[in-house]
Amino acid sequence: MSRDLATIAEEALKLPQNEQLKLARTLLEKNEASGDQQANAAWEQEIERRIQLIDAGLAKGRPFSDVLRDIDRQFANDADRSR
Repeated sequence: MSRDLATIAEEALKLPQNEQLKLARTLLEKNEASGDQQANAAWEQEIERRIQLIDAGLAKGRPFSDVLRDIDRQFANDADRSR
């Protein structure tokens, strides 16, 4: 039995915020894992470009945990504003 996207989205929005974020992350990870060869190639080029910038001292990295924390905060802020 198939449900439409609107119904699924409505149910997902009833989840607690932390579960909504986990669902979003799961969907993104699954989509990324299925892979689009052109997108993967483009990301590989972008990664190489960023490595060159870091090696040249023109950019610096951030810990992945900080990036995820910032994303989670942004989702939380966006959710608060949409209420």
